[in-house]
Amino acid sequence: DLATRGVAPWLAAELDRAWRRHGAGLAASLRAAAAHRAPALDELRTLDVPVGIAACRDDPVHPIAVARSWAAALPRTALVGTTLDALGADRESLGRAATLAWLHARLA
Repeated sequence: DLATRGVAPWLAAELDRAWRRHGAGLAASLRAAAAHRAPALDELRTLDVPVGIAACRDDPVHPIAVARSWAAALPRTALVGTTLDALGADRESLGRAATLAWLHARLA
């Protein structure tokens, strides 16, 4: 399949499974998500709550550069990086990274 060409087998299987659940509504769902803008950095600067950010350093769809810019803008944040390979080997690794980031942010 063209949409998952070059993607790790575990991720291709996960995307295929998730996309099939959407059925005919997948394209409309993706368009709706794309229509919602992310918070502006100025908006993030106003948040005074601990924020933990986890990001995969090798994810081309969700670039870590965006996570880094969000982390730089948020007053109380921590960023923990991981990889898609780690996520493929251990599906809970991203959740642990997010929890660790939040715990670090809470102490900031």
